[in-house]
Amino acid sequence: MSIRLAPRVVGLRYGKPARIEDVRSPAVKGLPDDIYHVLHYSFVDIVRMRRSIESADAIIDQSGEAILESWEMLKRIQGEGF
Repeated sequence: MSIRLAPRVVGLRYGKPARIEDVRSPAVKGLPDDIYHVLHYSFVDIVRMRRSIESADAIIDQSGEAILESWEMLKRIQGEGF
């Protein structure tokens, strides 16, 4: 049995944890509780990993910008004779 999850994440509004039911997939309706819970926690972990990756990407971008600014400032200072 395969369960196809929609790529769009729904249910992340207002700080609520995502639930597998929030994914628009009727395949989760009527599943046994143990399978439902495994899917739920897996989905929540995937969402958390995705957020973590997005945060890391933003931090890497900021670090790259800081490096460029520092490099430009160093060249400007060296050009002024310091």
